[in-house]
Amino acid sequence: MNIAIIGAGGVGGYFGARLAQAGNKVTFVARGKHGKTMGGKGLQLLSPNGDYLVEHAHVVDTPLKLHTPKLVLIGTKAWQVKEVAEQLKEVISDDTVVIPLQNGVMAAKELSESLPTQNVMAGLCNIFSKIKEPGVIEHMSAEPYLIFGELDNSLSDRARLIKKVFDAAGIKNKLSEYIQGDTWKKFLLICLGGLGALTRANYGVLCNTPELKGLMEKMIDEMYAVAIAEGIKLPEEVKEKTLKATMSFAPTANSSMARDIWAGRPSELDYQNGSVVKLAQKHGIDVPVNYMIYHCLLPQEKEARNC
Repeated sequence: MNIAIIGAGGVGGYFGARLAQAGNKVTFVARGKHGKTMGGKGLQLLSPNGDYLVEHAHVVDTPLKLHTPKLVLIGTKAWQVKEVAEQLKEVISDDTVVIPLQNGVMAAKELSESLPTQNVMAGLCNIFSKIKEPGVIEHMSAEPYLIFGELDNSLSDRARLIKKVFDAAGIKNKLSEYIQGDTWKKFLLICLGGLGALTRANYGVLCNTPELKGLMEKMIDEMYAVAIAEGIKLPEEVKEKTLKATMSFAPTANSSMARDIWAGRPSELDYQNGSVVKLAQKHGIDVPVNYMIYHCLLPQEKEARNC
């Protein structure tokens, strides 16, 4: 399959490498020294699941240089989705499928504001990975997986075909029959990283400090209330499962948002705890812990963005 990977960081780099390893024609959109190194020496993947070198990786520096890919996976940061969508309008065909893999619950909606709805699926992923150095992606822990699905939750022929492509690449995946619910389940989990960003603590500290664990429980309660108000059908036991999932992480693990904030880089704060706060305000729901986390981190975010 002709596949484009927009953003070749920890997410796009990993899944793109596995898809290339399986024999798909993969084009990476990557800039800077990372992109140049990939185009010259290739993309090196380091993983407990097996290393792989994408030799002679096909790299372009803008989505505008893509040529009607069949499948597009977007691995950029959440705030970059709108710009990517505007560029994709120029290069996709009627049968191109675009799947965002961002954290948060806004990506598919933002894509649909610029692209024909027929071109958009929703998606999410779980992976702990990063750019170790230019041209090198390091997958560190947890089994990477993708969840994706049609916006109307139908099990379409094209969705089944994409699943076969992921299966053939050895990528753990799920074709969702309720992608909105699956997206919110992930959202409840990743927003807990905001507490780690604020306290500068890894998940091991968050889970093993009673006071911080208690705050995570309150965050989950708040986010669950917002999800229900948004019309998302989630069983109440998802709250306990979310906390247990966090406790299963490697003690040294932390969120990508936390790493960005600690490094003084722009982060996905507005698309994580910020989205909780904004959606809560829409429904008149109090979310004091998420509100505190968001507004305590907001000055650092504004400084990183020179606002």
